[in-house]
Amino acid sequence: MKILQISDLAPPHIGGVEKVVWKYASLLSKEGNDVSILTSSLPNVKNKERIENVTFNRVPKIALALPSLYTNDFEIIHTHSYISFFDLSIEKKIRGSVIIKHVHSVYGSDLENFTGWSVSRIFSKIERYLLSADCTAYIVPSEFTKKNLRNFGINKEIHVVPHGTDYEKFPEKEKAREFLNLPKEKKIIGFIGRMSSGKGPQDLAKIWGEIKKKLPDSILIFIGPDPNVKTSGIVGISEQVKKIIAESGYKEDVIFTGMVEEEKMPYYIASLDLFASPSINEGFGLTILNSMAAGVPVVAYNNSAIPEVVGDAGLLVPTKDLESLKNAIINILSDEKLYREMSTMAMLRASQFTWNKAVNSLYNIYSNYL
Repeated sequence: MKILQISDLAPPHIGGVEKVVWKYASLLSKEGNDVSILTSSLPNVKNKERIENVTFNRVPKIALALPSLYTNDFEIIHTHSYISFFDLSIEKKIRGSVIIKHVHSVYGSDLENFTGWSVSRIFSKIERYLLSADCTAYIVPSEFTKKNLRNFGINKEIHVVPHGTDYEKFPEKEKAREFLNLPKEKKIIGFIGRMSSGKGPQDLAKIWGEIKKKLPDSILIFIGPDPNVKTSGIVGISEQVKKIIAESGYKEDVIFTGMVEEEKMPYYIASLDLFASPSINEGFGLTILNSMAAGVPVVAYNNSAIPEVVGDAGLLVPTKDLESLKNAIINILSDEKLYREMSTMAMLRASQFTWNKAVNSLYNIYSNYL
């Protein structure tokens, strides 16, 4: 099968969608399919190359608005890029191409809060228009995202294909901390994700002082950089978070890692005693799943697709309820029995999500439309 994946960004650029695109492309290629990725060019990266039998074609980002220039001879066109949707809808009409739109998240009215831009309300209207552009079928990672598409009036077939975990193995906690030069005796609370208002690091910063008073042997680590506003359109808030932390009086026990090399991520995840996710919108929640796979208990806001991933294997609290967020973190790290139970439940829950399942589902979906 000759398959084209289209994505605004792709490896070596690291992000949730980029990881999904690469997982799909590499695993489909290993099954004997001819797979290409059409994506935007990056500084100091070759525009054309093959990696693990996957062909990369990197073009100026604006060219992704006219992907039909690059789609000849592909049996399946699987796009993760909003800016490609309109042109591909025309291609479907003219050429009869199989166009699969992969919608990772629907923001709607949350878009302004998620990106930090007041003009995002304009783009939320554009989002609705692009999502409605014609295609063969949709793929989404969660029932939540499927429901949102239905609320937009989309009646095409929508296939739910959950993601798998990014890492097959994690080091032991002690070895991970030694590798990262983190204190072995401390309770480490972690946030993983881009430093943007939608992901909620500011909420964790606001309750840090009260957590520290109850758990004096704890430290807080923010793992992730400010987003690149030029490529993502999302405003970074690292400096704002650092200011809140400084006002707490406990900034000496807080670490900001910035960008982390991908090979170090399993070590950072494994080093944590608890993962906190105060995000206001997740189309799936890959960082949550990765933490659960390592046996790290999770506390998160009860919204969007997060309950579908966490199930009963973590503590979910009302969105923006900082008191409940604080208490949940303190309760887990103060109760050894609860901690062990949640760690075990997290690993069992995460084991239900695999990339092999996802790719098998994907292949079946493709086959249905050929």
